[in-house]
Amino acid sequence: MRKVLAVLFVLAAALTVAPASTATSTPSGDGDRVDQARRGSEVQLLRQRVVTLTNNKRRARGCPVLRRNDALDRAAQTHTVKMAGRGRNGTLSHQLPGEPGVGTRLRRAGYDWSGWGENVAAGQTTARAVMRSWMNSRGHRRNILNCRFRHIGVGLAYARTGTPYWTQDFGYR
Repeated sequence: MRKVLAVLFVLAAALTVAPASTATSTPSGDGDRVDQARRGSEVQLLRQRVVTLTNNKRRARGCPVLRRNDALDRAAQTHTVKMAGRGRNGTLSHQLPGEPGVGTRLRRAGYDWSGWGENVAAGQTTARAVMRSWMNSRGHRRNILNCRFRHIGVGLAYARTGTPYWTQDFGYR
């Protein structure tokens, strides 16, 4: 019995330090935490894939690659979680009610910028699909291919209905 309790305690401790993004995953019907943990690692991989695809587009244009920045990642993920959490199916917006503007959010996250840009999207189920959507939009493409930007942060979170929400935050100092 003690061994079972010890194993349960270790499992409970491991689950409490799971990435914050798992809290925004689509809840399973039976509360399966293994699925939520899998979703958390999947979110991290998808966020990195967006960075890779973004840099591929930039290289083809002759722009320097973007370096991932922890503060921009925090700002993007926090905003994305908020978008996904608004209402039953989330809300797509650069500034949600009660939330500061993008520039203030980036500074509060620890990124002291000279310039910034932000792309948001909802509904695309893969990194490739969200990149295709952004590249087919003039303003979003302009952010991705802005050679002045040096840093990137990416957010991905899921609404209760399973709809994925995405954010790219760009900056330079």
